[in-house]
Amino acid sequence: MSRFDELKFRQVHLDFHTSEHIPNVGKSFDKEQFKECLRKGHVNSITIFALCHHGWCYYDTQAGSRHPQLEVDLLPLMLEACREEGVDAPVYLTVGWNDLIGREHPEWIARDRNGALYNLEELDPCADNDTPRPWGWPRICMNTPYLDYLLSITGEVMEKFNPEGIFYDITGENECYCDACRKSMSEKNIDMDNPVAVKQFGREVYINSLEKFSSLIWGLNPETRIYHNSKNQKGRDDLYKHFSHYEVESLPTGFWGYNHFPHNAKYFFSKKIDFLGMTGKFHTAWGEFGGYKNPFALKYECARILTFGGKCCIGDQMHPSGMMDEDTYRIIGEAYSYAENREHWCSNLESVADIGVLCPSAVAKNTGLDCSDRGAAMVLGEKQYLFDMLDENMDFGKYKLLILPDRVPVNNELKSKIDSFLANGGCMIISGKSGLDPEETAFQFDIGAEFNGKSTWDIDYTKVEDKKISQNMVSMPFLNYDSAYNVKREDAEILAGTIAPYFNRTYGHFCSHRNSPPSGNDAGYPSVLRKGNIVYFAHEIFAMYAEMGKKLHRDLITNCIDLLLQDKTLSIDIPSCGTVTLYRNSIENHFVLHVLYAVPVKRGEVQVIEDIVPIRDISVSFKSHNIIKSIRLIPENRELEFTQQNNTVHFQIPQLKMHQMVEIK
Repeated sequence: MSRFDELKFRQVHLDFHTSEHIPNVGKSFDKEQFKECLRKGHVNSITIFALCHHGWCYYDTQAGSRHPQLEVDLLPLMLEACREEGVDAPVYLTVGWNDLIGREHPEWIARDRNGALYNLEELDPCADNDTPRPWGWPRICMNTPYLDYLLSITGEVMEKFNPEGIFYDITGENECYCDACRKSMSEKNIDMDNPVAVKQFGREVYINSLEKFSSLIWGLNPETRIYHNSKNQKGRDDLYKHFSHYEVESLPTGFWGYNHFPHNAKYFFSKKIDFLGMTGKFHTAWGEFGGYKNPFALKYECARILTFGGKCCIGDQMHPSGMMDEDTYRIIGEAYSYAENREHWCSNLESVADIGVLCPSAVAKNTGLDCSDRGAAMVLGEKQYLFDMLDENMDFGKYKLLILPDRVPVNNELKSKIDSFLANGGCMIISGKSGLDPEETAFQFDIGAEFNGKSTWDIDYTKVEDKKISQNMVSMPFLNYDSAYNVKREDAEILAGTIAPYFNRTYGHFCSHRNSPPSGNDAGYPSVLRKGNIVYFAHEIFAMYAEMGKKLHRDLITNCIDLLLQDKTLSIDIPSCGTVTLYRNSIENHFVLHVLYAVPVKRGEVQVIEDIVPIRDISVSFKSHNIIKSIRLIPENRELEFTQQNNTVHFQIPQLKMHQMVEIK
């Protein structure tokens, strides 16, 4: 049981990164107007700012630097307004980006191996004042006295204001080569030419900062919430103990896209960590003054967060004057009024799922493998399977099928756990290098084939040969955008073969615009194998689907899933842009079904949702060993007719207009 209260469902993350060159900062702040916007937006928690990326504080401070143009003591006024309204108000502190500190202490700036600004190739530290500036901020190293500076500001904020929470932004593990890090690594005899060793040192620096922040805050108030915002890092129990909750920052109209949120949300829900899904009110991304998201899209994104078991958070940025944008809170209010009417059914939930996906990024502790996580979630979500995203420490017992996409290493402990799962009747799909021992020399499971490393072809072609997985397949070989691993069949059944190209595309040998055509010759290894309750794909097919979205790859995967998964809990007839989740209420012991549908369209550089098209007469089949007493649409409280026969319940949803919740008692 967590010592922290459940997160509020309707939150705002209020940015305020304000240049010292803008006059009269906060002069127009009006407490009543601020409160009215919170009411108009149906907001019950708002993260407000103490220290911004420009390096300025927005209150009277001894520890930091007060904004030189600040006209009012802004942070205390906002806190006072929130407390009068009964609205939570966590406080924001920047960590990784701080322009003022970068100017005052250039020796604290994080550097790459060549001494350049860390991960900011386009930002020129030598540019003159009139040169147009691209996006980006100098990153400050936490292995310098900057950490003590932030701890001092944190302590001051805690003692002055005792907020509900602290939100630290732009944190994470960096491979830094600043003078301080070079000195520390030299003292520890760390080989600075070894990227693995440098990465581990960066991890130690990060964890040291987490320990100091959490020790300080929880030493003053053990009920204060803490979140350290970084890349979504799955499988990192060493980090989560310093968090009170998780926040999946995922503005789909920015560079995240609509496929980023589901696999992260599924993981943190399965991890039983209370989490926020954070989207934004902006047409594109953070810092876009004058950008307004289509209200339909914002409502869809909030419904989507509820569908995946999260609490809602919408990013905003206050104007330097201190005035809240009333149009923004009218638009937020439309989304949050919708969420407010449904949140009663969105607590105390347990996921119902047939399939567990072992996330490569979680097992390998490597965020670079998120592509395979994303591809698996796309395939399963677009075909409306019930699934969870897992790490190796979670319970596999409730699932009928495990999927290990592309690059899941299997040590002896994980092997034993999966062996037990398979012995108890479970099935498994593995692909690429998944299932290999940590040294990547041999499979840890009997898949009826031997591993011989990567194919020498640059691409290859899959030819489906078995009618059991031929649904929606073409009869001719179809292209794979990367070649397979060379596995030698022993006693496995070949479900699909592999055709080689005529040659690799080189300066010496090439054909047409892109890839060499299929030669008709066997590549020397299969594409898909089956032995008993295990199916193996020789390609990293999930990452390939995430990158290219080829329906033939998705259909090949789902044909194999259906070959193994004979008894699905839920079947529903909706298009591929539809999303389905099913939960059991752990207190009231009923089921809650979410069905969501909208079609993102790319216009210019941005994915937008504009047209909400209704779908009618959606057939649903639900397997249950219990006698179902009633099925109703919620919150409309409209009873649905249903039949139950042989443990299968059949009913229809009359109309789906973006999002529908169904209670099954």
